[in-house]
Amino acid sequence: MATAALKEDWQANKTLHECNRYMLENQVNCDVTFILGENETKKSAHRCILSSRSSVFFTMFCGPMAENGEEIRVPDIEAEIFQVLLEYLYFDEIKIEAEIVLPLLYASKKYSIHTLAKKCLQFLEQGKNIENICTILEQAHLFDENELHSKCLRYIFENGNEVMQTPGFTDLCKACVERVVEADELQAEERIILDSVLKWSEVQCNRKSIEVNEENKRKVLGKILHLVRFPLLGNNYFTETVSDSDILNDTEKVELFKFFYKKNANTSFINRKRYVHSHVTRLSLKARHPADGSSIQTCIRFPTIHDDGSWYCGGEPDAVAFTCSQKIWIHGALIYGSYLGESRYDVTCAVYDNNEKEVGSIQTDVKTSEHQQTYAVLLEEPVEVVQGRKYGILVRITSTQGNDTYQGKNGMSSVMCGTTKFTFYRSKLSRNGTDTKVGQIPGLLFTLD
Repeated sequence: MATAALKEDWQANKTLHECNRYMLENQVNCDVTFILGENETKKSAHRCILSSRSSVFFTMFCGPMAENGEEIRVPDIEAEIFQVLLEYLYFDEIKIEAEIVLPLLYASKKYSIHTLAKKCLQFLEQGKNIENICTILEQAHLFDENELHSKCLRYIFENGNEVMQTPGFTDLCKACVERVVEADELQAEERIILDSVLKWSEVQCNRKSIEVNEENKRKVLGKILHLVRFPLLGNNYFTETVSDSDILNDTEKVELFKFFYKKNANTSFINRKRYVHSHVTRLSLKARHPADGSSIQTCIRFPTIHDDGSWYCGGEPDAVAFTCSQKIWIHGALIYGSYLGESRYDVTCAVYDNNEKEVGSIQTDVKTSEHQQTYAVLLEEPVEVVQGRKYGILVRITSTQGNDTYQGKNGMSSVMCGTTKFTFYRSKLSRNGTDTKVGQIPGLLFTLD
């Protein structure tokens, strides 16, 4: 194989990585060429180096079915991605960018380069946001990355209203959509869930080149349609909007009409309110508008968790003050769970008005696991929050086993939840360090009036 003109004594004063770089860039003694991607771009390399870094390359070049030819076709990886892969194999350097991370993850998985795959997964996890979380979830599902898959689901559950309205949601596979929509933990209004799965079904019809109509949408949705909790839509929305469409058949519509308007009528549709987690003691919620079927929503004030530091829990109060742009009902708060392993905590949660008078509280215990970071603590009774008036929410967390919890960082002083704006302030009730930027109480649980 041709070698470029070389400098005399080019190896002098070079490290091993520098020599490898020189040999790759100048094609010194290359003995294999890859024909890459749709454009069939050629890139040459050294069998010995590739075999030393990848079990797949080792089998390809040294196994019983070894490739003997000098050229190998790789139509599923583009040249620029393969070049990044080669550079990592030759001199252990990598600069991962958002534009290449997914095809690079695919390439590293294909050739069993586990350290590179891990770096790609870490990049995806650290860079997840509302717009890209569905894409990352799909990749985690495709490559059986269970830990990343669980983290993506948790992010989606906590930001359901926003995530389900992104274009990425319509690109999910059927299995991922089912996993999202079936979850009790999903924090999204049922109307948004219904609208999102219907948009997903339209995209699927287009991909299958079939007419977009109610019958075909039902077919592509399959089980997903009955994971939507139609009883939570409320009688008014169902009557004025859903019943006019043909996404449900006549029998299903009659059943739901009876549920909404006939006393003690049952329904085969799922009727559980969302966000009642199995790790949290289920407490009685006094519904203010039972016919409206409002789901408890979550206002998340910490976008990230501090990976390198835990939060001491010795019973001192953590608190934050807040105002709201419209009248709501506060049902409780989210707290962080154990930083390491499983634990159990005694928890007091209380809400205070602008005169620092306690207006609602609960004392309970919360068992946490290593697979989950946040847990809901629900008040005995929801507390009415008046528009523009300052309130405080306080938690006292005591570990019976002496375990610290996670802590949030980069706290946001204002958060929009749909049309509702929360503004957060430092509270003088806080004695354990929590404020608007760091600490405990990652979220508030609320319903609209």
